Amino acid sequence: MGIADRYDVIVIGAGPGGFAAALGAVRQGARVLLIDQNSGPGGVAAFSGCPVFSGISTLEPGHYNSVTSEFIAELQKLDAARIIGHTLTSSEVAVQLAMSRLLQKQGVKLLFYATLVGAEVSQHHIESVQVFCAGQHMSFTAASFVDASGDAVLAHLAGAEVICGTPEDSMTRTVLFRLANVKSFDKSSLKERFANKKFPYPIQDCFMGTTPCDGTVLMNLTAVAGDALDPWDLTRMDLELREQVAIILPWLQQEFPEFAEARLVAVAPRIGVRASRNIAGRQLLRCVDIDENRPVTEPVAIGKRSYGEHFVRSFSSPWRKSHDGPQPIPYGALLAEPLQNLAAAGRCIAVETRAISSIRLMPCCLATGLAAGTAAAMQFPEYNKLAAALKEQKCQLD
Repeated sequence: MGIADRYDVIVIGAGPGGFAAALGAVRQGARVLLIDQNSGPGGVAAFSGCPVFSGISTLEPGHYNSVTSEFIAELQKLDAARIIGHTLTSSEVAVQLAMSRLLQKQGVKLLFYATLVGAEVSQHHIESVQVFCAGQHMSFTAASFVDASGDAVLAHLAGAEVICGTPEDSMTRTVLFRLANVKSFDKSSLKERFANKKFPYPIQDCFMGTTPCDGTVLMNLTAVAGDALDPWDLTRMDLELREQVAIILPWLQQEFPEFAEARLVAVAPRIGVRASRNIAGRQLLRCVDIDENRPVTEPVAIGKRSYGEHFVRSFSSPWRKSHDGPQPIPYGALLAEPLQNLAAAGRCIAVETRAISSIRLMPCCLATGLAAGTAAAMQFPEYNKLAAALKEQKCQLD
């Protein structure tokens, strides 16, 4: 293994969090390698059929951090950015292409089709990671690492403290699907009518569907509970969810005139997991912190002050809460204990399982990714230095 295999920062996972982490790191002058098990960047947005960025409510520049703004601009060049309410919708193809272009333009080294299989650790520092790709075992070393895998896979393999929520405290899993030939509908009216009907799967009692840029309707109605960290249970859930699609479509056709001529055109290739495993972190964001609006002294990103959606027995959990205003995310929630050179990004940062929906939406993942990548490239500096660097990237910290 030669010098070409060593980097300043290695990012595992190329979803919104990993994409932003890689760009954040390279903009600090770091030599960056971005690794993902899929065939390109995008994560859930590209490979779980969900190019929906809830919380992005305008395409105007200057409202978001530099990475998010450039990503939106790239989508606009592809004519694949549409605002519906407070949500940016696009397409899986456009999301992947926009991210790929920005990553390559900034000089990030990319490795896809690669599964993380190991990590070598010495004195609380990750020395190298091992991946399997195209029949080859490969090893890469770096000074710093970012875990943006969604499931805290690198943190787990490297022996960091992690939190594995129970399925009861977690969220449902889903497989999204797209329908064509759906007549125009009023979503609020449809939600009311849906609530008064007997849906085939009682676990889902809230209509969720949106219209992306391509004119199809993206349906988020399948739901199942289980352990996404158990390989056998993950397989079981995938099989069940795809069978649900075959039941739900004729039900929609029968129950709603708008869907009478609906035709299935796509089913996501991967499950949308929503929540699984998180780092314990140097600082844990808890439900009580959100409820009591407790101050955050070292904020690096902003989430939302609500949680408890997608419960395993209904859409709303018994602990669901919603408060006005943003939720600052502390620097310590990105730092994996006891490791000294690993940051987390995206939905696997340090948050209580019941509160995970406060930080899991994609704009928040972009923000925590940018913070994690910047911190990793600066080799985890004191907060004031990191905050200054983030402000240069137009990050909202408070």
